[in-house]
Amino acid sequence: MAFPDAWMNELLAKNDIVSVISSYVELKPKGRRLWGLCPIHGEKTPSFSVSPDKQLFYCFGCHAGGSVIQFVMDMERLSFPEAVRFLADRSGMAMPEEDDEQILKLRERRERLYEALKLAA
Repeated sequence: MAFPDAWMNELLAKNDIVSVISSYVELKPKGRRLWGLCPIHGEKTPSFSVSPDKQLFYCFGCHAGGSVIQFVMDMERLSFPEAVRFLADRSGMAMPEEDDEQILKLRERRERLYEALKLAA
């Protein structure tokens, strides 16, 4: 499912990466980043870094990294659409309607591009 860009931007703005990750692991500031023990692979020495200004995380131990959506996907073992729904529920946002005109236009455009690429190949 394709989500409208404006809706995704609002979702990411309402789900600050620090507040989401802080509900899983204790983070402590060190320089411009926040550090903690990686909740993905478990460890004794903090190698899990969160960059609030970039809204990204990275673990130097297991090399997991990405946005808040990727973090939720890793922690909750969810697919991308399920992680988006999880964050939407967390922030009280309604999911965009499946028959929304903008979503239908995006889907139609993607299908036309796919067909063009298929023919070109």
